[in-house]
Amino acid sequence: MVKMYLPVSLLLASAVRIVDGATKQFTPIEAVFNAFVPQKPTNNERNYTKILDPFAPTAEEREEEARARRQRQRERNERVKEIFKNVKPKDVERVSEEELESMDSEYLRKLAWGGSKSGGELSYFIDPGEDYDMWSQAYRMLGGFIDCDHDKSDDDGGGGSHEEGGEGGRCSRWMMWAAYVDPNYQGNGYDEYFGDEPVGTLDCHRPDTQWQLMGVYRQEFYQYIEQISKHLWAIDEYEYVVALAGLAYMTDATCFYVGDSNNGEAIYAGVAPKEYGRFEMALYTDDYCLFPNDDLGMTYDDFGLTNDISLGGSGDGGGDDENWAQEWWQDTEEYTLTQLNDVYDTFRYCTSCIDYPTYQDGYVIGDNGMDDDDLINQCWKFYSHDSFTCESDCIAKGHAQGTILSIDVGGKFYGQVIQEFWDEANLQMGENSQQVETQLSRLLANVFVTFSFVVFVATFLAFAVARRSRYRESRSSKARRLLGNSRKRSSSRKRRSKSRDRGSDGIMRSKSGSRRKSRSRSKNRDRDYEPPRSED
Repeated sequence: MVKMYLPVSLLLASAVRIVDGATKQFTPIEAVFNAFVPQKPTNNERNYTKILDPFAPTAEEREEEARARRQRQRERNERVKEIFKNVKPKDVERVSEEELESMDSEYLRKLAWGGSKSGGELSYFIDPGEDYDMWSQAYRMLGGFIDCDHDKSDDDGGGGSHEEGGEGGRCSRWMMWAAYVDPNYQGNGYDEYFGDEPVGTLDCHRPDTQWQLMGVYRQEFYQYIEQISKHLWAIDEYEYVVALAGLAYMTDATCFYVGDSNNGEAIYAGVAPKEYGRFEMALYTDDYCLFPNDDLGMTYDDFGLTNDISLGGSGDGGGDDENWAQEWWQDTEEYTLTQLNDVYDTFRYCTSCIDYPTYQDGYVIGDNGMDDDDLINQCWKFYSHDSFTCESDCIAKGHAQGTILSIDVGGKFYGQVIQEFWDEANLQMGENSQQVETQLSRLLANVFVTFSFVVFVATFLAFAVARRSRYRESRSSKARRLLGNSRKRSSSRKRRSKSRDRGSDGIMRSKSGSRRKSRSRSKNRDRDYEPPRSED
């Protein structure tokens, strides 16, 4: 890959947008921070030259805007507090234990998500305040989602208005994850699940698991990916190189400006959560970075935002001693982030919270990273680095966007089930009276209804045409039968007339002969007749 750097004077002189038949100009935000901007030729004979944007806000202006946004949030919170101070409910009745038990589950989730009541467990989660052995804890990555109500820069994780959801009003990206505890843990430490004869099973991802849900959390997307990369792999491992390359390519920005389209639309780039917990870099043209625009005729790769290899954590990197990882690094930096997704695919399964052995930025901790004092609890790392409780509305967002994996919360399933992950999930969800309808099931249902309607209309038309054709055919045959019957009656009369002319022996005789015979019989009768004689 060849990179060409343009002189500063040329960049400043070319700060005007020029478009001709062979060249497309873009004004990336990276020009604010870099004195030189690379130009990357592509194989499809399209050149993208990046120039400085004279209208881009400066770092001071961005900081001032962020301060003003936080101030507006504080003022809004104070107004809400003042309003609630004056609210004095007149009629308040204490709900009995029996009435509380009979309440609909939707109200219970709103009243006591993550809480408990006296006399029994009300929450869907186990008590997070109890002490659990570190080896009895596990987690799983559920997937990313977009949230316009929470700014990742808020220290308290509080929400703002829609226009204040993220950087410059653009919505933040979060990773949803779940923590579990094994109630059957027998105290065998590492050997409980990884020994030669393990007695426990890391199966909290299964629908029939006995692991108990401790909680569901959300963490800033980049932070979640980074925390795993820091403590699990050595610096010379393929997974570590891919993780750092992917992080460098996606950046820790929520959604940042990269240029303009041919019709003058501003183009933004950011992480796009996908189905089944996967993700990629996408281009957006809406102000909130919600809907990837696939009609631009380009991808994130076309902007030439690749990075030099750097495996030294916070160091500059890029030295000759890192050339061995150059191919892994370059192959990772593409917009689908396929290799990064494949590396993190294992964390969609049930994963032990203990990083064993434990590393820090690619280097083993202690002698071998396996001493109890050196081990890191990854779940605690997540929680201590800006992880917040993902309550009912948070889980509902991930489920509605169709980007999280299946999770059972209080007997109700959220997210999407992958058949190769859980063989029994579909069966169990079918038996669940509160089964969640997925986008795929809705699509298949709509296709089935549409196809059935088309078949019905086609069958009805075919039946109508066939019935009409048969009616015409029956009328035509009836007319032919009437004509045939009249001819038959005429011939029948003739046959009867002829049969009367035949004798008993079948010989035809004329009518004159018959009359002569009748007269001769009459004469004979007259000749033989003798009149009566008188007595005198």
